[in-house]
Amino acid sequence: MPLVLSLTLGLGVLLMYLSATARREREAGPSGDRLAERLEEFLRQAGVEGVGSRDFLLLSAASGGATAAVAQMGLGWPVVTLSAFLVGLALPAWYFRQRREARRAVLQAALADAVDALRAAVRAGMSVEEGLASLARSGPEALRPAFRELARDLRLSGFEEAVGRTQERLADPVFDTVAAALVMAHRVGGRNLSTVLEGLGRSVRQAVQVEREVRAQQAKNVLSARVVAALPLVLIVAVRSINPGYLDVFSSPVGQALLALCLASVTIGYATMLWATRLPGNERVLRWR
Repeated sequence: MPLVLSLTLGLGVLLMYLSATARREREAGPSGDRLAERLEEFLRQAGVEGVGSRDFLLLSAASGGATAAVAQMGLGWPVVTLSAFLVGLALPAWYFRQRREARRAVLQAALADAVDALRAAVRAGMSVEEGLASLARSGPEALRPAFRELARDLRLSGFEEAVGRTQERLADPVFDTVAAALVMAHRVGGRNLSTVLEGLGRSVRQAVQVEREVRAQQAKNVLSARVVAALPLVLIVAVRSINPGYLDVFSSPVGQALLALCLASVTIGYATMLWATRLPGNERVLRWR
C-alpha cells in the first residue's frame, strides 16, 4: 500500500509539473521540438484528432499508474509493480500503433481505388482539380472526408497548398507518392498524368497485397511470442491466488532479485522474438512541406 501511495503522489506531481510548464512547450529546444513533432505525426497517422503530445504523455502516465496499482493490490511485489508500471506506460503507444497499422491498411487499399477513379476522370477529359473534387462525392468511403477537405482547400488556396495540407492530414507514405505525382504534373503539365496514375495504381495494389500476406504470417509469430511471454506471469498469478504461501520466497529481497531476473529474461526473449519477425518500415520520404 505505501508503494501505491507513492505512485499516486508521483503521478500527481507529474500532472502539476506538466500543467505548470504547459505555456513553455513551444520554447523547448530543437531536440524537444523534433520529438514532439514525431509524436504528433504518430498520432495523426493513427487517425487521432485533437490529441497532442502532452495529452499522450498524460494518458501514458495515467495508464502506468493504474496498472501499477492493480499489480500492487493483486501481488504486492515491488518488482512486479514496477514492471506493471512500465507496461502501463507503453500501453497507449501499443494501442495507437495497432490503430495506425489498421488505418494505414484501409487507407492504402482505398488509395488504389482513388487513383484508378482519378485516372478514369482525367481520361474522360476532366481536369485534375475536377477529378479530385469528384472523389469527395464518389470516391472510396474511407477517403471521402479527406477529399472533401481537399476540394474546399482547392477553392480557397492554390493547388500545391491544398495537396500539401491533405498530405499532412493523411500522413501516409503511399499518398505522399500520389501527392508528388500530382504536384509534378501541375508544375510541368499533365500530358502523361494518366499513364503515371495507371502505373501508380498498379504498384499500390501490388504493394498492398504483398504487405497483407506478410502481415498475416507475422501475426501468427507475434501471437506465439505473446503466449510464451504471458504464460509464466499467468502461472504466477494462478499459484498466488490458489496458495499464497507457496510463493512467499519471492517476498524477500533475494526473491525479488530473482523475480527481477526472471522478468528481465522474459522481456528480452519477447523483444527478441518481435525483432526477428519485424517488417521493414514504410517511411515517408516524399515530403516537400
